[in-house]
Amino acid sequence: MKLYNKLLLCTLIFVLMIPFASYAVDYIPGDVIVVLKPSDPGVIVTASDLEDFGTEAFRVASFAAESGAWVKNTYASISEAGNEVFALIHSDKKSTDELVEELMKNPEVVAASPNYRVYAAEVPNDPVLSGCWGMSFVKAYSAWDRAKGSDEIYVAIIDSGIDENNPDLKDNIALELGKNTRYKDNDSATDDYGHGTHVAGIIGAMGNNAMGIAGINWNVKMISVKALDSSGGGYIENVIDAVDYVTKLINQGVKIKVVNMSLETYLPEKPTHDVLVKSPLWRAFKNLDVLNKAVIVVAAGNQSQTIGKPSTKAHGYMVPGAGYYVYPPSFQGLYGMISVSATDKDGNLASFSNDGADISAPGVDILSTWIQESDSDTPTMRSKSGTSMAAPHISGAAALLASILPDSITAYQLKQIILGGGSDVSVSASSTGILNLKSALQYGETEASSIPAKSSEWAAYDDYNSYDADENNNDDYYEYDDDDDRYGACMGSGFDFFALMLLFPLVKKSLS
Repeated sequence: MKLYNKLLLCTLIFVLMIPFASYAVDYIPGDVIVVLKPSDPGVIVTASDLEDFGTEAFRVASFAAESGAWVKNTYASISEAGNEVFALIHSDKKSTDELVEELMKNPEVVAASPNYRVYAAEVPNDPVLSGCWGMSFVKAYSAWDRAKGSDEIYVAIIDSGIDENNPDLKDNIALELGKNTRYKDNDSATDDYGHGTHVAGIIGAMGNNAMGIAGINWNVKMISVKALDSSGGGYIENVIDAVDYVTKLINQGVKIKVVNMSLETYLPEKPTHDVLVKSPLWRAFKNLDVLNKAVIVVAAGNQSQTIGKPSTKAHGYMVPGAGYYVYPPSFQGLYGMISVSATDKDGNLASFSNDGADISAPGVDILSTWIQESDSDTPTMRSKSGTSMAAPHISGAAALLASILPDSITAYQLKQIILGGGSDVSVSASSTGILNLKSALQYGETEASSIPAKSSEWAAYDDYNSYDADENNNDDYYEYDDDDDRYGACMGSGFDFFALMLLFPLVKKSLS
């Protein structure tokens, strides 16, 4: 009997250990995002070469087959922008770690990573009606005396979609440009979660229309790029696909001046130069950043840690333990990107907000538009908290600035105007200043012409394509502390599910 009990105990301990490995990092098993050098450095990679199954498309298919995988998707526009080939491949024969390890030993590969999960960077609360304190706090009322936005300026919102049925938004949405990258067999870029609609209202709810609220821009054109699903989640492939689409629109001449990404993921990789250049997500951001056309605005995240520094302990379901970094705000070398922390009504860093961002903005109890609940002309609204709500204040500011400045204004210049003239330290108790929209407009009008078009430090990352592996062609970026496949919550085995039931009080998830 004692032997039986010992065997039962050992079996139970083994089963209970499985979820802790499985839930460490959530990604799609077998999926790997890979970036290849061009087949001929002297020949420019073109979007059509990938889209129309040209030389590079055929090469990617052959490359995947040699690795025991097949091509799920290619990203033509960011491939052309960076003169390298982005693809999502999948293997049913090899684990994710095995495939990544094999790929990174191939001299043709410059970057590879699992298809990690990303989440909306929000803090859920009950819908309560409260005043739009954020607009007055960032001096929007004074700024509106000078500018109210322009329908010639476009803002791409990579999120859960935008509900075009909300009467306070519908005329400011560029419906014909919407894109669904979360579900590629669905053309609808509408919102079935609410998060993206809330973000959109802060940026561009119509003003002076006798209903609802006013966004920072009364007039603007918002492009819904749906990368998150009805639960507020998605994967890195969806974000890269969204960045690829935005890059394509910019190259086609659409005047996108801002890209808002109120989403977050936590990974164990430290954001060093050598790590970043091997990250497909960073390279996708970099290729968009090099265009220097659109400011990339990202939420700082909501796990009460510091951007660019490792977590010290587990926090919610997103941070499994110590040693995790928040992305994309921890990215370096992106000269047109702005990270945004959230503050409360007193200018204090919000209790949930990550710190160490470039700037702060209101992010607690922010009233904005929501998925329309009826056919009424009265807009549905809701109050939400999170760095997701802070980021669109900055995106709205950048779009408003772009509406009064020359078309030639660059992403880098817009960033410097917001941080240099629009960051009010006197009202902030966080580590950064809080957006001051009035002073940003004033600074932009007087100083924009004196700001360089791009950073003097740009050259520091211009050589990111020249990464060389060590003498053994090894890469410690993908060395983990365990050998598990780290399946996602919905993709575990029966043992995972059984163990989860036993440990439910300990591992119960809550939205962040």
